[in-house]
This record gives sequence, structure tokens and C-alpha cells, in this order.
Amino acid sequence: MFLKSLIFLFFAVGSLQNTNAQRVIRKGVTENRPAGNNGKPVPKYSISQLNGKWQEVKRVSIDSNLAVSFSDSLLLDFKEDKVEVKDATSMRMTMKGEAQIEAPNTLVAAADVFKIRSLDKRTLIIGDGEFVKELQKKEQFYYETLGKLKVEQDTVSKPVSIDIKNVKGKWIVYARKAIPGATNDQTALIRSLDIGSISEDGIAFGQATFYTKDFTKTLPCQMVTKDGAIKIVTDQYIWNFYTYKADGVEFVFGETGKLVYYAKH
Repeated sequence: MFLKSLIFLFFAVGSLQNTNAQRVIRKGVTENRPAGNNGKPVPKYSISQLNGKWQEVKRVSIDSNLAVSFSDSLLLDFKEDKVEVKDATSMRMTMKGEAQIEAPNTLVAAADVFKIRSLDKRTLIIGDGEFVKELQKKEQFYYETLGKLKVEQDTVSKPVSIDIKNVKGKWIVYARKAIPGATNDQTALIRSLDIGSISEDGIAFGQATFYTKDFTKTLPCQMVTKDGAIKIVTDQYIWNFYTYKADGVEFVFGETGKLVYYAKH
């Protein structure tokens, strides 16, 4: 009788140990995660939600939690389970490949891997380990409109005074008009202006992206305007122009007969 009881106790302890062993959970994995019929975790998002074009509009450092300036906007173009990954600086598709989402929220886009932080119909927020990037859904990437927007002939006549509040936001130069000899390989040409704030005394603050034959840079800038004249100041360059239009939709500035910039959001 004693032997039978000992054998029963032995199997009972073994069964309890097996049960406990089955409940060991890998570090970083929660026990109550969503699971499918086969017990595997279920992705929070689907590739079909990403179908279309996504353009980076904001970048925040994970370490400092501060927004950073950038010119190499991430561009993602999803077509079913395929994706093209583009760097706006290079103006070419850098990678093409498969697109998939691994549970619970890992996006694999060609050779790049991101963590999806949130996703809705218009906004995608992802992290790459260094930055958090906010992308917006677009019908066309901004570079696809360059050269296709019609330059309005009546926007340039005489300088006009503008309300500096109308220059807030990101302006992409879609056209320039210059007479021969007005620029050369070393002329710093403005590619975009991103104005984030305006002080009470009418000084605008933001970033200016400009380039020459040798480089492209984005630097903090200040902007002031008065009586049809405008000054854009960075640590490296200062531009003095005239203003011809700033209605919140189009921003036209420069110097008639030399170089005039046409910019839109």
C-alpha cells in the first residue's frame, strides 16, 4: 500500500512539473497576446491597409524625443504585397521587394524593417530604432508634380507686401525662372522652406533646404518681410528677395529679371 502511494506521489509531482514547464514564457512575450486558431500571434495590421503611396512628413529622435530636420524623406509605394522604397534626396527607387507584416506590428519593406506604432487611412507612424517617422498617404509624391504644375504668368509683376502668417508650413519649389547667367554651379538654390512658427514681432522660424552642384543641406532659418521685401537667413547663407505672392496656397519670391521661385505646399 505504501509503495502504491509513493508511486502515485511521484507521478503527481512529475505532472505538476510538466505543467509548470509548459507555462514558461519567453522574455518580452506576454501570455495574453492575441492568437489565431493555431495558437500563433496575430498581426495587428494587414498589408492591404498600406496599399498606395506614403510620404514622410515628420521625424522625431527616439533618444531625445525632439523633432529633427531632414531632407531625405522616406517614400513608400505599396502595391499589394510588393513595395518600392525611395529616398527623396536621391530621387530614385533605392529598393524593391516583398512587403509583409509580422506579428504583432513589424513591417518588413524590402530590406528595411520598421515597427508600426499607429496606422489609419491617412497617417502611418513607424519606428526604425533611431527615429519615429510620420508618413501621410498621398495620391502623388511631391517630386512627381515637379515640372507639371503650371506657372501662373500673372503672379509676378511688382513686389507686394504679404502677411507673413501665410508662409507658415512646408513649401516645395516646383519651378524657377532665371535669366541666363543669373545662376552658376556655386549658386545656393532653395529647394524647400519649412516654416514652423512665427513670433509676435513677425519673425518666422523654420528650416531651409538648399543645394549647389556639390551638396544639399538643410539648416535652421529665420525669415522677415516688409514692404514687399523678404530676407531669409541661415548660418551659411543669407538671401534677399522680393515677394510677389503669398496667399497660403502659392508662395512666389525672388527678383524679377534674375531669379524667381514658385513654391506650393
